[in-house]
Amino acid sequence: MDKTKKDLLVFGYGLGIIALIFCIGGTMRHGWDLPQMVQAVCAIIFIGVTFVNWEALKPGYRGWMRVAHMIGTVVSTVILGLVFYAVFAPVGILLRILRKDHLDRRIDRAAASYWHQRPVTPIDRDRYTKQF
Repeated sequence: MDKTKKDLLVFGYGLGIIALIFCIGGTMRHGWDLPQMVQAVCAIIFIGVTFVNWEALKPGYRGWMRVAHMIGTVVSTVILGLVFYAVFAPVGILLRILRKDHLDRRIDRAAASYWHQRPVTPIDRDRYTKQF
């Protein structure tokens, strides 16, 4: 099955099932009213169109994906911005106040080299096969 067909089938059946779940939940909570009827009709239409002619869902799927991409771009930008300003910025400010330099970026004019010597360990052949 090619990717386009699979995506359209997931879109059609998924949207139909989601509408059906909302219909059942609304019916259990509020009884059988107009919104539940509309949701049931939408569920039947989506599942039926997907079963009969899944290629008819292409225009709706393309529009849905454009909107989803825009929403994803906005949400990821907001989340990354919040993480940066809520986590990384305070940590950076705190480290500057405490004058900590975990990357060891200070220039030492008296140092001959910035190379850190590692302790010499004996060669263990089992360590090569179990790196983690």
